[in-house]
Amino acid sequence: MTTYKKFLVDNQFHISYSSLIKINGDLENTVKKAVSIVLFGPNPDIAQIDLNATPKISIIIPVYNGEKYLINVIKSIQYQTLKELEIIFIDDKSTDNSAERILNFQKIDPRIKLIKNNKNRGILYNRIYGALQARGEYITFIDVDDMYINPEILELAYIQCYKNNLDLLEYDYFGGRFDLEKNEYIDIYLFSVKDKSLTNKIFYQPDIKDGFFYSNKREDLVSGIVYDKVYSKKQIKKMADYIGEDFWNQHFIYMEDFIIALAAVRNAERFMRLSFAGLYHWYENPEGMTKGVFDMEGNKLKYPEMTNKKLGDYISMWERAFDLTENEPESEHFRLSLLYLLKEPDKTNVFANTIHFERFINLAKRMLEWKHSSEFAKSFAKVFALDTISYEIPLKDKYQEFYVQSESKKNKKRKKK
Repeated sequence: MTTYKKFLVDNQFHISYSSLIKINGDLENTVKKAVSIVLFGPNPDIAQIDLNATPKISIIIPVYNGEKYLINVIKSIQYQTLKELEIIFIDDKSTDNSAERILNFQKIDPRIKLIKNNKNRGILYNRIYGALQARGEYITFIDVDDMYINPEILELAYIQCYKNNLDLLEYDYFGGRFDLEKNEYIDIYLFSVKDKSLTNKIFYQPDIKDGFFYSNKREDLVSGIVYDKVYSKKQIKKMADYIGEDFWNQHFIYMEDFIIALAAVRNAERFMRLSFAGLYHWYENPEGMTKGVFDMEGNKLKYPEMTNKKLGDYISMWERAFDLTENEPESEHFRLSLLYLLKEPDKTNVFANTIHFERFINLAKRMLEWKHSSEFAKSFAKVFALDTISYEIPLKDKYQEFYVQSESKKNKKRKKK
């Protein structure tokens, strides 16, 4: 039997949401200095804020037990040269003092608004609902434990959006791990587009969606991330309708990024990739919304309840994405990316220990049965599923039987011909 790994090598299959470059030298020092200014620098001067001005950009910040990160994200926003901002926090029924601290910051900076959920609603709801309440001409998202490190990034983004009547803009960002207790960087990466000729120019459909689906080989034109983008206000309602209120109104805490990104690229008519990095994304907030998904202790899940919830959300997002792209042949590479991303042995082992493994395999089955699947896609899905089923789990015989029957049907059709 052809193994999944050999299939990838033989077909030179590659997938990447954006280029990831580990940085060092002068650039690394610049990033560290910028982060340090936000973390340890003086409080920004906000005396020049015109509270009567219509917000040019609304910043949506979901919060769940993010009390200790609030000062950093707020300072980074206050350092922005663009002052006509609306800062919307959505407190998702935190059990710490997040809401109280936000109200205290509001006394200093009246641009801050607080929406308090009466129950825990989840990250997808918070992003969509918060964006629908916004007054700004444009909308952007940032997580409570992230920060802006380029004080001009929102102004640069707004100028391009306004001047070019953009529906969607994306910029580069830095990411890495940082130990707040030890004040120590673990690593820093730059997430950027490989082909610099793609930056600072306007793209139209179908190039926008093709750049997200990878069907035009511009696999890093548009990322599947939510916080590296600026969205026009008129797009938000279209995006919410595209995803469907019945879906985004459900409780999800994981992997909402790419369903929002999918909605954005499917509804944007004018897009630009800006050649500036403006944000620092922290990894591994242990008390945030994405903790411990693939953690194992021996052969058992380390956090079984949380892992089952998050991976259930993961599958739900991809099931919805499959539904939304059902009639789009160009989405093939995008749909296959799920199988690629989750086939790492440690991740598959985790799935095999959850209650969602059958749904996981069924996505491969959907690729086999999808009317637009090429022979490559069908081969990919089949090899993926069979290789995954080789794990010793109860579903093994059931799905092997399915593929045997599938092959048998194909053989009968060939004989009839």
